[in-house]
Amino acid sequence: MEPKGKKIYLLSLGCPKNMVDSEHLVRRLKAAGNSMVEGPEEADALLVNTCGFIEEAKKESVNEILSLSKYKENGKELLVFGCLAQRYKNDLVKEIPEIDSIWGVDAEENIARHLGENGNRGTAEIELPATFPYAYLKIAEGCKRKCAFCSIPAIRGPLASFPPEEILQEAEAYIQLGIKELIIVSQDTASYNYKGYGIARLLKDISSLKGDFWLRVHYLYPSAIDDGLMETFAGEEKVVKYMDIPLQHSEDRILRLMGRGGGGDPRKLITRLRRGIPGAAIRTAFIVGFPGETEEDFRALRDFVEEAQFEHMGAFMYSKEEGTRAASYKGQMPKSVKKRRYEELMQAQAAISLERNKALIGRKLKTLVEDDSDPKIKIGRLYSQAPEIDGVVFVQGGSLKKGDFADVLITEAYDYDLKGDAC
Repeated sequence: MEPKGKKIYLLSLGCPKNMVDSEHLVRRLKAAGNSMVEGPEEADALLVNTCGFIEEAKKESVNEILSLSKYKENGKELLVFGCLAQRYKNDLVKEIPEIDSIWGVDAEENIARHLGENGNRGTAEIELPATFPYAYLKIAEGCKRKCAFCSIPAIRGPLASFPPEEILQEAEAYIQLGIKELIIVSQDTASYNYKGYGIARLLKDISSLKGDFWLRVHYLYPSAIDDGLMETFAGEEKVVKYMDIPLQHSEDRILRLMGRGGGGDPRKLITRLRRGIPGAAIRTAFIVGFPGETEEDFRALRDFVEEAQFEHMGAFMYSKEEGTRAASYKGQMPKSVKKRRYEELMQAQAAISLERNKALIGRKLKTLVEDDSDPKIKIGRLYSQAPEIDGVVFVQGGSLKKGDFADVLITEAYDYDLKGDAC
């Protein structure tokens, strides 16, 4: 029987935190009798959850809104919300008149009412996400940091941690559905604190839930990593020894310009983590071409990357974001300089990653299968590989299915990916 509600197409852009917001909205819309469709041509309402973090993300959001506006016919509505809409609501309405309604980041209630919830909320049951066998758990909103380059606090507001009982309830529901990897996300995860209940305790409580699953943590602010959190990483079996720590730079002068000074020497932090958490896989990210970054600063950053031997590293060319302190700094760099530094840093990391991967050849490693669409080659990940941002393991042999944990003998290594045989 056809649902009585509307047919809705939702496009979610940007980070996993946005994805979680979209998933919560979808549950609520479906509970009120609406249905989700896979293509815009089928829909009564077209929704876009936008990203406005850096210039490239803003361009993508605008282009997607324009693309969906072409499907407006027979009363279809185009509804826009999220970070870009929060920052540039008036500009978007002026430049794209096809937009019917627009909201910012706290849009769930407004969208639900607009699409006819009218008190008919129903029970918003958790379903398997499209990302199965993993799911994201958002544990806080906003950020208390004052990084000179970042617009997130202006968009999302100050840090607000969610009640642990809500997080645990969602985690348990996902585990019961068969999710094999829960990924904790927020803007500043290490600073999670709900009335004295901190991140280490939350990780321990989630780990105590029954089931065979991995618990991964994203986005740890360097200076917020204390001994208690390190002990949790080292001691809790389900918490994978994967630490995602955006360091942004290695040099104190640049870190202070970024508003990230006072956190201590990144070199000492990495040494401390390697010693305190056996088997730690460290991912980080750096900004190149920040205003005032000299060639000497960049060489020191490159040397630090060579010294630290990160398992995974990403780099970003500095993006001048209006409304941030760094946008007014002197010494803004031409794109050519930023591009050269970006490419040089990523080339250095590619060589490091290849050597690290080669060292895994001949080892039998636990692998989570996440794609079984090819009957001959399955795709999986090690605990040291986060979905969507790190490499994968191409697995041959065995009758493996999506969501299986399997032992895989690593036989080949590439810059970022691995290949192996199911045992």
